[in-house]
This record gives sequence, structure tokens and C-alpha cells, in this order.
Amino acid sequence: MERPRPKWVIWITTDHMRYDCIGAHGNEMMHTPNLDRLVRQGVSFDDCYAQNPLCMPSRCSFMTGLYPQQTGVTQNGNTLRPDFEPTVAHAFKAGGLQTAQIGKLHFQEHEDHDLDPRARHDYGFDTLWASEEPGCYNDAYMTWLYTEHPHLVQKFRVPRSTSPQRIKEREGRVVDAPWQMSHSGFVGGRTETYLGVRHATRQFVHMGFYAPHPPLNPTTEMFAPYAGKEMPPPRCNGEEWHDKPEPLARLMRSFADWTVERFVDYRRHFYAMVTGVDLAVGSLLAFLERIGMIDDTLICFGSDHGDMCGDHRMILKHASFYDELMRMPWVLFWPRGFGTKGRRVSGLVEMVDQLPSLLDLASCPVPEVMVGRSYAGALLLNESVEARQDVLAYHEPGWAMLRTDDHKYIRYGYGQEVLYDLHEATPEVVNRADADPKTLASMRERMLQRVLEASRTPQVRHFRY
Repeated sequence: MERPRPKWVIWITTDHMRYDCIGAHGNEMMHTPNLDRLVRQGVSFDDCYAQNPLCMPSRCSFMTGLYPQQTGVTQNGNTLRPDFEPTVAHAFKAGGLQTAQIGKLHFQEHEDHDLDPRARHDYGFDTLWASEEPGCYNDAYMTWLYTEHPHLVQKFRVPRSTSPQRIKEREGRVVDAPWQMSHSGFVGGRTETYLGVRHATRQFVHMGFYAPHPPLNPTTEMFAPYAGKEMPPPRCNGEEWHDKPEPLARLMRSFADWTVERFVDYRRHFYAMVTGVDLAVGSLLAFLERIGMIDDTLICFGSDHGDMCGDHRMILKHASFYDELMRMPWVLFWPRGFGTKGRRVSGLVEMVDQLPSLLDLASCPVPEVMVGRSYAGALLLNESVEARQDVLAYHEPGWAMLRTDDHKYIRYGYGQEVLYDLHEATPEVVNRADADPKTLASMRERMLQRVLEASRTPQVRHFRY
């Protein structure tokens, strides 16, 4: 029997979005009916982990199928080389698909990029409608807003990322405007416009949503499901930093002056930003159904990393390596390939596994240099997925995390270690590094081996000398 092949592949990524920001993943506070549909009618990986807790290194990793050390992008501000191959665009083009980038990609630094007259790097994309942030620059989004809805420009304008005014992005504000005019609305609408005239060709589209990354400026419609509703308090366990090494303790003390009410307000507006993405996904699904392409389109939904949202008395992202930051949604939806029964896949997988799996599902060759695993065969045959024994993350300046089903080990340098027993009633609170030296030594050795393996060069060897 011939294997099915999707005509279109749409990879949807968000920024800062946690695994539990989808209602179907068990969070009753979330209003995400369209993302819930993807989970309940598709395939959802319940234990997928990022390889870095920050935007650029994570994206450059999972969209090349390589570890951060192999791409050279290990923290924000490390630009992926313009000639780096293979990227997601190169890989899908090699399989015969046209490629488009709409919205956020973040392979290169972007402060003041609209003031630089040099052409942006396209990283192999045939079409590049770049908009790295929602309202900072005169990019694709703001050009569209200026042209189509000039009266709304100032409502959606935000300070540049390095502006001192950006500190205010942590405080939520509701914008009185149609959700379609938001950055999420732009990414969704432009994708529909792009695909609407391309029925005859195989397409790969990356839809890069900036939300729910701050600034937390949802529109009235996005915010409505959460307005006035009682929100559960964040998961805080007192002053957790006392038994942590200084790099982590310093991060944890950064928000010590925040009240529970302030954390809750942050989360309320954050959830509303997720609902904005959900609205765009719903519009996309309706569009695909309207043009008869819903069955022949493979949709992948995920994010680059999470946000603390008040848990452990922190917000945003950083190298604390908590599951709130590292555990990612990975949802696949393809009625012709998977059916519409819905499947939950348990067991550890890494985000570097996403691109090889997508390429394999689309019948595109998977470059040999990619270290991620493909689960395409198991998914198409409805067989069990062979989970990893552990998952690895790496971040400059030489900090790393290794997680198994039972333990999480974090190393911030010599003698600066964290060990969590994940079977405790409140996991990731008490540092067991001193109390369990045997497990500590085992996890340390295991991490060393994984870091060495993940540092192999992706360069092709042509000669012996």
C-alpha cells in the first residue's frame, strides 16, 4: 500500500507558549477550542522537550534538526550563519516543495533591522514575509497595517526590544481593535492569502506567531474569555532559592518583590495572547475546509520555549530549565495521514525530532547530518513511538540540563549543580544534589556523554585529510 503524502505542510510556531496552554492538555482555564481540535483529532506528544530555554538557540536547533552546539547558536544574539545548511527551507525545497516564511523566524538578531539597508538573510525560503516582533519595526506586519488599517497603527505600536520602555511589556493592556489586526491576525491572514492562489503546487509554510511572548496586549476579543474570571494562583513554594547554586538563585530572586496578584494578572493577559493564536488557527482550519484542502494538509503546532507565568515566583524565560520552560506542545494534524481519532504519545522526545519527522511524513529526504529522530513510520502505522531515555538542553555560558523520567540534573559549572527527584509530591523544588550523591554522579556522567555526542560537527567530511 502506497504511503500517503500531504500536498501542503504548515508548521505553526509560537513564542513562550507552554505545554499547558492548550485546554485539551488539561488546563480548564484556557479558551483554545481550535487548538483543542488539533489535539483531539490529531497526534499530541505529551513529553517533548526543548534544547534551549531561549528563542534563537531553540529555533535554530529544532528548525535544522541539530543541537545548539552544532548550529553555533547557543544564546540570543548568536546569528545563524547566512550560508548555514540545511535549514528547514533547504530541506523541504530538496523534497520539491515551495517554501514560505510568514511572521517570526528569529534566526538572526533583529534590533534596528529595519534601519539596516542590507538585505535580510532568507535562509533558503522562496518567500519571506518577515516580522520578528509585533509593532517595533517597519517590517511586513507594520507595512501591512500602515497600508490597510493606518488608524490602528498607534494602538499596536510597541517600543523596540532594547528600549527602557520595554519593561512595561510585563504589564497587560487590552487593545480595542479587531483581533484580525493584531500580529497573530496578520500571520494567519497573510498565510491564507498566500495559500489561496497556490492550489497547484506543493507548499511548505512556516507560520511564525510572536504571541504569547510579551508585550501582553491582547485585543478585546482575545481577553473576553478571561475577563473577571478567578485565576488559580501560581505554583510557589516560598523562597525556593536557598538551596540553589548562585546562578539559579539570582534568577529566582529577580521577581521576589512581585505579589501573587501581579503574577495572576500577568497570566490572565498571557492566556489571552494564546487565545489570539487560537483564533488565527481556527480561521486557517475554516479556510482549508472551504477550499477542500483540510485532508491533504499536514499541520504541525508547537513553540520554542515556555514562560514561567508566576510559577516558582518567576516570569519570562531564562536558564532555570524548569519544565514550565522546557516542556513543549508538539501537535500533528493530518486527517488523511492519521485519521481523526486523536492520539496521545507519552515518553520523552526532543524538539530536534520535529523536523526529521515532518520531512519523513512529507516524503522528503531527511539530511544525514540531522541528529533528530523521525517518528513518521510509527505514527502512520499507529505503532508505539520509541521514546528517548533522556532529553538534553544546552545554554551559554556552558550551562546544561539532562532530564530522565525520574530525575532532572542541571549544571551551572564546577560544584554548581541541581538534582531534582521528579517523583516528589512537589517536583523541581528541593535540590537533592547533596542528599543523593550516587544519583548525582550517575546523572553527571550521563550528561557528559550526551553533551559530547551533541557537539559533533554537522560538516560533511569529504576527504581523510
